[in-house]
Amino acid sequence: MSASEISSPSVSIVIPVYNGARTIRLVLAAVYASKFPDFEVIIVNDGSGDDTAAVLDGCAAGFPFRLITFERNMGVSRARNAGAHAARGEIILFIDADVLIQPDTIDLCVERLNRGDCVCVGGAYTVDAWDKDFFSRFQSLYIHYVETKNPYPDYIATHCMAIRKDVFEGYGSFIEDSFIGHQASVEDVEFSHRILNAGERLTRPSYIQVTHIFRFSLVRSIRNAVKKSKYWTMYSLKNRDVTKDSGAASYELKANVSTQTLNLVFVVAALATRFWWLLLPVSLLYGANIGVNFNLFKLMLRKRGPWFLIRGLLYFQFIYPFAVAYGSFIGTMKYLWEVKLLRRYG
Repeated sequence: MSASEISSPSVSIVIPVYNGARTIRLVLAAVYASKFPDFEVIIVNDGSGDDTAAVLDGCAAGFPFRLITFERNMGVSRARNAGAHAARGEIILFIDADVLIQPDTIDLCVERLNRGDCVCVGGAYTVDAWDKDFFSRFQSLYIHYVETKNPYPDYIATHCMAIRKDVFEGYGSFIEDSFIGHQASVEDVEFSHRILNAGERLTRPSYIQVTHIFRFSLVRSIRNAVKKSKYWTMYSLKNRDVTKDSGAASYELKANVSTQTLNLVFVVAALATRFWWLLLPVSLLYGANIGVNFNLFKLMLRKRGPWFLIRGLLYFQFIYPFAVAYGSFIGTMKYLWEVKLLRRYG
């Protein structure tokens, strides 16, 4: 009997997919390489416009799954909620359609959840991405760094989120009717905060890890930074926790963005006015930036070597912060207009 044919599995793996034809077979192969024997797979095809349906047809024999199909794109919140509702397992493991679990990921999630001191268990990205390009490796290493700093974080990301079905439904599932639902992909943050506000505890042990497929280029990396920072800023403004050290929105990133933005202001002002003394704070701010991010740079050197560190320094400090700053600015303007002035999403 295949895993997805078990009538009462222990774990239901829920995978929403939207235009994931290039990755979903790899994801399913990783799931079925798991050491854990007692699971089912539920895939929610969220109105994909590419060849996802055809690829899934070709995977069904080797990697059995139950399929839910949306005729149009409804967003990850509705897709995950639909998969969770259909789940037969006591535990739901949410993963993304571009994430490869490790052979022991399910076992480790179940074991940690069964300890009973935390209602939701997550996994961090591995240091290495599946891809071998610089921008994918940079993103995976950075997310690994911020996700493994604190074993009891303020949110669990849905690239690897294990939670009992009754707890998930008891807390109202993922929110669907807000700017953080259909497009924003921070619905896991909002759900986690809802759990924390009820007095529950979350954990993301550093030994539970998954590998992400990014397929990043310079342009895709920048676009991702702009999109994530835009929606994260909107949510953080509404939640009043803009300055909080929160996963990818870490103190390190916030220090990087703020100091480099100020440095740009000082440099432009000095060039425009020829008041060269305006350049004096630049070295101090840059030194502070290096100090705050020192452990991240040490990790780059230790894991990827000096050449990667040089490129990582240049990208993280001279390109990435301005993409994040731009996204944050757009998010702030969007929040002020849509939430505060038009009073949407109340």
